[in-house]
Amino acid sequence: VTWTLDGVAVPEDARYRIGDYVTRNSYVVSFVNISSVRPQDGGMYQCTARSDAGEAEHGQRLNVHGPPFVREMKNASVLASETMTLICPAGGWPIDSITWKK
Repeated sequence: VTWTLDGVAVPEDARYRIGDYVTRNSYVVSFVNISSVRPQDGGMYQCTARSDAGEAEHGQRLNVHGPPFVREMKNASVLASETMTLICPAGGWPIDSITWKK
């Protein structure tokens, strides 16, 4: 099982603990434990489970009350006439508005 936050691997440091266990019914439960939560910890968390039989994923947004911020975005390229979607990975809560600039 792998975990991401806004599309980037969840960091493995002293504040983040990733673990899993098997239930009595043989289900694998994976979790992320965050110590001393900060606004920057908010965002879209996604876990992906893979095996020889396939892949499954689930995402859940975590909103952390605090001042707004925007994560650094990577440069993107697209061919003319193609469709592209840009995502603003913002955190903090509440956020009144997001403004895009070219």
